[in-house]
Amino acid sequence: MAFGANLQYLRRTHGGMTQEKLAERMGVSRQTVSKWEADEAYPEVGKLIELCGIFSCKLDALLREDMAARHDAYSDVRLETVKAFRMARYVVISPNPENDVRACLDAWARASGLEAYQGGSGERIGWDFPFVSAEQKNRFGLRGYALACVLPDGFEPACGGAEIARQDDAVYAVISIREPFKAAFERIPHAYKLLLDYLNCNGFKENTSGAPLPCFERVYQKDGVEFMDVYVHADGVGRANLFTSLG
Repeated sequence: MAFGANLQYLRRTHGGMTQEKLAERMGVSRQTVSKWEADEAYPEVGKLIELCGIFSCKLDALLREDMAARHDAYSDVRLETVKAFRMARYVVISPNPENDVRACLDAWARASGLEAYQGGSGERIGWDFPFVSAEQKNRFGLRGYALACVLPDGFEPACGGAEIARQDDAVYAVISIREPFKAAFERIPHAYKLLLDYLNCNGFKENTSGAPLPCFERVYQKDGVEFMDVYVHADGVGRANLFTSLG
């Protein structure tokens, strides 16, 4: 039975939850949690169901699957302070918005002088654009996606077109996905779930106000492997330690 290893994995990937914290939420002693993780004792059915609720997992997966192996595509969740930046952004609603908005931003980067200014189109971030009507989705198969170029200090575009916006310093929960498009419809949504679980476990609230950006994604190559960093804004004061890293 994989229960003990799975419980330890879930606890550590939910904001580094300690045995003491889990024991407090479950109404048991820390020693009891330790015995569960060592497979020296097992919870009663009611406690198993409660664990599934805390970690948003299925009972069969908790008891039988090797969860650590299934999710080895993900890094640990971390907190980053993203420094203030300016961006030029487009939103496209279409059947294939990711490709369409990329073409718009590529054209703008050339026309605005950004491509020549820094020898490329610069770092890009993207996020789903949620303001698409049910009719647009269901009848026409449309989706929305926003894509932005992070603008270097001192750059002023030579043309209009893209919306220029500024974001102040903001703290984000971040997770890295290895080869995100290998199973995009599983890996990317699950990354968001892990981030929201982390925020919930550590006393943060998800920011949905629109400023700073509630969430965004950044794709890059490292040692010949494609990665995606997913950012979700950590709103409010949490109990986790903050540290600055970036970027």
